[in-house]
Amino acid sequence: MNKQKNKELGFGKNVDSNFRYIKRDGSINVKRKGLPLFRPFDLFHMLITIGWVQFLFLTALSFLLINGLFALIYFFCGKGAISLIDYSSPVKTYWDSFFFSIQTITTVGYGGMRPILLSTKIISSVESFIGLLGIALVTGLLYGRFSRPVAKIKYSDLAVVTPFKTGNAFMVKLANQRSSKLIEAEVSMFLSYSIGEGRVNLPMELDLKKIDFLAMTWTVVHPINENSPWVGLTEVDMKKGNAEVVILLKAFDDTFSQTVYSRTSYKYDEVQWGAKFKTSISTENNQVTVDLDRIDELEVVELNT
Repeated sequence: MNKQKNKELGFGKNVDSNFRYIKRDGSINVKRKGLPLFRPFDLFHMLITIGWVQFLFLTALSFLLINGLFALIYFFCGKGAISLIDYSSPVKTYWDSFFFSIQTITTVGYGGMRPILLSTKIISSVESFIGLLGIALVTGLLYGRFSRPVAKIKYSDLAVVTPFKTGNAFMVKLANQRSSKLIEAEVSMFLSYSIGEGRVNLPMELDLKKIDFLAMTWTVVHPINENSPWVGLTEVDMKKGNAEVVILLKAFDDTFSQTVYSRTSYKYDEVQWGAKFKTSISTENNQVTVDLDRIDELEVVELNT
């Protein structure tokens, strides 16, 4: 094993040997306990970072629950509290109250139903105020979601150990999945494996650490030479040490004029020994085409000895 200075990644050294630093989707594999029950900043972060389906579902659910609550309040205000409401049955009264609530909270006001009693006027005023705050909040969240620069990097499903020059190398293939242009892309790699009751994290030197334009695919190469922490390691050694390769990518997004980050990792069982990536780039009519669906295609090769 090549001896190098141990790198502290921020996960400590005495964690369980089965611990995975980074999940394949790039999320940090750490769960915090003992946090305060009410954390508004965490709520804001969650609403900014969750998927669009979840965000729209939570927004719609909140809209329905708030209007359902105010409809119930209007319902118990009694007959004659709101004009043009059908009081012939409780169900019709509640649904009319529900739609009156929607008109109030959105400040639509079609001009038909209107509050009659002083109590309903006060309640509708409070609801209108809540509606103004809610619209402003959702608008801010939507702007934050659209304006937040996020790197959408597609990594190959498997990393490979493949022949490289006169030796072998560890390789990962990646590409930008967005139409935005990433420039000055830079990658760092670390090999983490267990020794006794702890883990060590060793930097992996790259054949090419930085490129000016991430316009097509990029096969990141770590030569396995005398300076590599992979020297002397086999598939059995990787499994025994529960090895994990952590990958950190940093690039400048010229659309947002901000630096974006991406990360992932490969466990020992996500590394294919004796394989290489097939090309996913073609040229036709003076136009280069990158087929992201082919980024995972491999072919078997013999490793150098």
